[in-house]
Amino acid sequence: MRPVPVAIATTMLLACSPSATAQGDMGFDLSVTLSKKAAARLAAEKEEIAAFASYYGEPKPGAEKHADEIGQISVSTEDEWVEIPGTGGHAHISGAKVDKRTLKWVEGDVMVNVNVVSARKSNPDNILDCDIVDGAVAAVRKSPITLHCYLSEEKHPDTKIKP
Repeated sequence: MRPVPVAIATTMLLACSPSATAQGDMGFDLSVTLSKKAAARLAAEKEEIAAFASYYGEPKPGAEKHADEIGQISVSTEDEWVEIPGTGGHAHISGAKVDKRTLKWVEGDVMVNVNVVSARKSNPDNILDCDIVDGAVAAVRKSPITLHCYLSEEKHPDTKIKP
């Protein structure tokens, strides 16, 4: 019994397959948790939470003309906004705002930046201070990323940048 050729062929196919980000699959999951004070205030104000994501990358040689003022290629047509209940919980960022035509200009990994804020439905100001995501989409996709939020005026540990 010699299954080796099949194993080698399968391995070669997988090695030659483009990555999910190269194919434009940019979706991932988030989990937002709240401090007790933040949860109480959001409940009292009947406020919700919003997460917004933008995608970017470093330009390939010759694609610098497509870069923004800080030298990065924006591959999002606009930020993707997702609402989360004021109690916190799960959110799926789909990557639907990524313009797949721009991926050819990016050298290396496509990056994503996610910020979480209060949704400003009952209060015109953002009252939350939350961890953020800023890293390679491939790393973010490995497992749901948990971001923790506190009230802006609440004493808390430093904001964490994930993954």
